[in-house]
Amino acid sequence: MTRADEFFGDNHSFNQTLFDKFVDFSNRFGGGFYNLTVAGELRFSRIQDSIATNPQFSFKNVRYLTAYGETVFPINLFVDGRQTERKLSMDHAASFFRDMRFPPDFHRAAQPSSGAGVEQVIAAYPWLPGANADGKVNNYVVDPTSANFTDPCSLYRFVLGSVQELYPSPTGILRRNLVKNLHYWYTGAFAPAGCPEQFPYGQS
Repeated sequence: MTRADEFFGDNHSFNQTLFDKFVDFSNRFGGGFYNLTVAGELRFSRIQDSIATNPQFSFKNVRYLTAYGETVFPINLFVDGRQTERKLSMDHAASFFRDMRFPPDFHRAAQPSSGAGVEQVIAAYPWLPGANADGKVNNYVVDPTSANFTDPCSLYRFVLGSVQELYPSPTGILRRNLVKNLHYWYTGAFAPAGCPEQFPYGQS
C-alpha cells in the first residue's frame, strides 16, 4: 500500500507519494481514518494505477491473494487493541508505515486476527486475477487458471507446483524437510478448507 511496484526499481522502501495517497483516501472515504471502506477504494485505485503504468503488472496467484490480505492487515493489526472501532488513525499509520515502529503506548489486539474484512474489500470492486499481457500497459487479461478466493485449494495446488519446479528430485535431508514442512503448511492452511492433501515427495 505504501511501496511501489518492483518494476519501478524499489518495492521495499517507504514511498511518500503512495502514503500521501493513503492519507488522501482515508480523508475522502474514512473521515480521516483508514477503514474497510477506504481499503476497498484504495486497493481498486492501486490496481488501476499499476495496469496503467506497469507493463509487467501481474496480479494473480500468491500476489492476488496477498494483495487483499495486506489491504486489511493495517485494520486488523495496527489499530490499538483498546479501540472498539476498527479504524486506523493517520498518526499511527505514519508510525507503522513510515517510521516502522509501534506508536507510544500501543496495545495489541486482544485476540489473534488474520484476513478479517477481505470479503468486504473485494465486494467493493470485484476483480479477477490476471496480468498486463505482451509487455503493454492497459492490456490486462484475466487468468482463469490463477489461484483465487473462491477456490482456496487453487493456491495449494499452485504453491505445490512451484515447489516441485524448484526441487524436482530432492534427496536426503532436503526431501525429508520438504515432506514435513509441506504437511505442516497443509495442516494449518488448507486442511480446514477441505483440500485433499497431496504428497509429491511421499509421506516419510
